[in-house]
Amino acid sequence: MKKLLRGVLVAVGLCIGMAGCESNDCMLSSESYCSMSFVDGKGNAVKLLDTLSVLVNLYEYDEYYVYHCDTDTVVLQEPVDSLVEKGYELSLLTQPKQGVLLNRKTGADRVELPLSFTAERDTFFFQYSARLADTVWVDHLNHPYFSSMDCGTVMHYKIVGITSTHHLIDSIQVVSSEVTNTLKENVKIYYTVSH
Repeated sequence: MKKLLRGVLVAVGLCIGMAGCESNDCMLSSESYCSMSFVDGKGNAVKLLDTLSVLVNLYEYDEYYVYHCDTDTVVLQEPVDSLVEKGYELSLLTQPKQGVLLNRKTGADRVELPLSFTAERDTFFFQYSARLADTVWVDHLNHPYFSSMDCGTVMHYKIVGITSTHHLIDSIQVVSSEVTNTLKENVKIYYTVSH
């Protein structure tokens, strides 16, 4: 009887152990991020002295009512009929809402940014301070990749082009065009560093 009980306990233990081995932690490897490192003109790693926020446009929009006359322009979130009666011309301004991917990080030397599943161009706004910013455009092809039955499909990307504004960014270079769920350096952003 003790041998049978011991055998059952060993079998249950093996089943639990095997189930633990088969379960994947999909959350650790199911996202693909474009890794961008910050370097100087010689390719040496640099840390930004200012804070860095990274913003993206969302698929939602804010609408503003713009009232304009010869001497004045008024922008409001709600319509005001009395301004039209006073001779103002009305136009509608639509702007995309922005989401924050990174909020005021200090000493940043790299960022890992998600790319869009549906679009083939992503626009990232690098906000250094209230008045200074750069925009980075990443053009990519999207490739669904079947990871496993447990984890499902992961989106992989191929960077086909990258450009930026040049307020603080000197230049930008694709190091590895394949963006997968294995984190590696994809882009070098060259900053002008004053000595």
